[in-house]
Amino acid sequence: MAIGASDLELPTARTAPAVGLRGGIGLFVILSSISFNMLLAVALLPVMTKMAVSFGGGQQGQLVAQTLETMSNIGILVGGPIIGLIADRTGRANVLFFSLALYGVAGSAGLVLDYPPLLLTSRLLQGFGAAGIAVSTYSLVSERFEGAARSKVMGYQQAFVSLMGFVALPASGHLGDRYGWHAPFGLYLSALIMLPIALATVPRGGTIATRASSDGGSVKALIPIYILMVPLFIVANMTNLHIPFVLAGDGLKGSAAQSYIMMASPIAYLVGGLLYGWVTVPLGPRRMLCLILAIMAANGLVIGLAHGAAETAAGVALGGLASGFLVPFTTNLVVNRAAPEARARALGFMYTANYIGGFLNPWITTPIRTWLGNHEIFLAMGVVLAAAAAAQSLTRRSLVAEPA
Repeated sequence: MAIGASDLELPTARTAPAVGLRGGIGLFVILSSISFNMLLAVALLPVMTKMAVSFGGGQQGQLVAQTLETMSNIGILVGGPIIGLIADRTGRANVLFFSLALYGVAGSAGLVLDYPPLLLTSRLLQGFGAAGIAVSTYSLVSERFEGAARSKVMGYQQAFVSLMGFVALPASGHLGDRYGWHAPFGLYLSALIMLPIALATVPRGGTIATRASSDGGSVKALIPIYILMVPLFIVANMTNLHIPFVLAGDGLKGSAAQSYIMMASPIAYLVGGLLYGWVTVPLGPRRMLCLILAIMAANGLVIGLAHGAAETAAGVALGGLASGFLVPFTTNLVVNRAAPEARARALGFMYTANYIGGFLNPWITTPIRTWLGNHEIFLAMGVVLAAAAAAQSLTRRSLVAEPA
């Protein structure tokens, strides 16, 4: 999975920087709105065991609850490429406005819905909105920043993501314990609070000056990166999707208590986001990928060998740190290689690859966890990833095509 140093070469595309209070608030909206995707991922985690019981209990109930958690990924899978094409043609800001509205309305529908097919449909539509938020905000950032500054700013975006997780996890846990598993769906209404602020401060213009490209703005050259992302994000989703059941198996079943353990992930994610730009520039892409694989391996080994809440929390933190590096790493690979006129499309397909991994995770790993055991599956994952990290550190041959 080695990646060549030329991946750091960036096309030049930039709009005027934000000026004044209105522009500063608009930039804050652009940087912070991606945090709604963290809310999408974590708001239901503390109540997954409650949902599993509500949906019949046992392995079947767990699978339904996990599918409800990951159904939004299908919306992202389908919506990412479509929204990317729309954003390149109609403007990234307009896509952001629409996506915030769709996300808030569809997400909060779970406050009143009980029937699984309707819940799954609402999560599907919410995923479509989440894809639009991600594609539009990453595209708007790529227009405004270049080079090492872009890497750092994308890392700072992940800091907002982690802060959302830090707030949402305990809030969801307490809401779930006090009002039931429906209550955390109310957290998604926060997107509707952000919408009027975005409408007032994010410029609707900002189209970038495109350059002629030999491939006409095709994203075909990015296919090797997209393929690489699928197994990486299957692994990256292990902690979020399985730790609630690991903790329940260890006797820690309360939603609030579980949420405090899981908060280790967004805290570490925050650290990863803040450090990413400073770490990746001296390391370069190949060694950065090696570091990410090594941290993922440590995540699996620590949880696999854990015998208490403290050790499990340490493993959860390592998973958060790895994800805090992985998301800006893969985003930069895509942005750096895509022509400016195709960046939104490229990011849309990136989000598709990302969430293929998230969606496949429970279908592949839940039967394995049931067979091997809660801790044993993480231990096996750690061993495999340690071998992958060692192989990555020893090879210098790039397995993905370098940009011309």
